[in-house]
Amino acid sequence: MPFADTSLRDEYAAAVERVAGRVLDALRGAAGPASPGRPGDGTPDGPPNSPSPDVPLLESPLSRAELAAVRVLGPDVFAPRLLHGLLPDRPTALAVALALEAFPAPAPGTTDDPSDGAAAASWRDRATLDLLALGGHSGGHPDGQPVSAPRPAARPGPPPAPVPEPALLGWPRWSVAMARLSPLALPDLGGPIHDLARRHALALARGAARSMMRRDLRTAARIARWLAWTVANGAPEHLEVAPVLDRVRAAGDGSARIALEVAIAEGLLALRPNGAAV
Repeated sequence: MPFADTSLRDEYAAAVERVAGRVLDALRGAAGPASPGRPGDGTPDGPPNSPSPDVPLLESPLSRAELAAVRVLGPDVFAPRLLHGLLPDRPTALAVALALEAFPAPAPGTTDDPSDGAAAASWRDRATLDLLALGGHSGGHPDGQPVSAPRPAARPGPPPAPVPEPALLGWPRWSVAMARLSPLALPDLGGPIHDLARRHALALARGAARSMMRRDLRTAARIARWLAWTVANGAPEHLEVAPVLDRVRAAGDGSARIALEVAIAEGLLALRPNGAAV
């Protein structure tokens, strides 16, 4: 690979980490640089403070690399506000709309398999656009001011139906496919993928345990996030999620992106019904 291509790839990877760090800081209510926290090290291990509605997470202008990072993170840029019952803010919606304009959505997947990369991207884009609409991108913002942003590309259709059940893919492959869709595990989102997660929480638990045994902590964190979402929505906890997240935090790769997956999962656990202890 030419040196220039390698440099560009590194620049975009660094931008993803940088933007993920901003989201992580907002989720934790932190003022300083993001860093993967551990219990007892003085860094909040959950989202104790609500992000201020007056402090936008993302503001333009963003570099092209940062727009690409917003595109990669997709729905996760809205997580700090959603986990505290707040609508997406207008500056962040603008940044997301600009990212969608700069990097248009790919065509939907051509298979019924959510592990197909284009299909997974299509689901993430659909969720991003749903959250833009929730925040008032279409028809104005809840505060009465229109969102001054370019209209993103037309809403992509869902991947071809039906989405396979675990019995068709096998639970190991299915759980890995669900891990790729972890950005959908957020409040205020729903649909066929969420229905699958709710119905097959036990398969997700098996997938998380398998990933832990294989030391694939990235996949384990993403599946644990789905498990936290099912618990937040009243499903039985087939696998204790908190110890999985503790292990990922302690032995993970130290990236802001995986720390963000852990923090979102912890935020979802805090939403479990009846205020049950985590």
